[in-house]
Amino acid sequence: MFENNLDRKECKKMSTKLYDISNWCRKGTELENYPYIGEIDIDLTLGVVAKVGDKYYTAGVLNHSNKSAGVRKIEIDFEPEDNDYENNLTCPFCGYQDDDSWELSDSEDDHECSRCSATISYERVVTVEYTSLPVKPPEIVNANLIQRSGLNAK
Repeated sequence: MFENNLDRKECKKMSTKLYDISNWCRKGTELENYPYIGEIDIDLTLGVVAKVGDKYYTAGVLNHSNKSAGVRKIEIDFEPEDNDYENNLTCPFCGYQDDDSWELSDSEDDHECSRCSATISYERVVTVEYTSLPVKPPEIVNANLIQRSGLNAK
């Protein structure tokens, strides 16, 4: 089991107002235009998943001047399974699919999830496929049988 609870000393003793930005940019860029979730007792930073009650949130936008954060609710799997042969790199902890996976190194490597900051290992699997299109049919020549073999004689 992978549960990792940061000591509250690692997050500054302040507070952060949380706003739900699951529909980011549809209501402008001001956090106050989004649904207010509540205020938490830590200074939330990027790359930290905050557990509030039984829900998990990750910050996408911070506004330090008014101590607020635009957050998205995420699901965390603390007993993840491997994600084999996905089109994009997928975090086994939060399910985030990195649409820019093609920019990652070609070799096996460790990577930090862009949503939950978990460290994951990946291996790039390359598959080669071919498509064929008709261009020109084979040349057909008519021929007549002039001698039959003894096996084919009737």
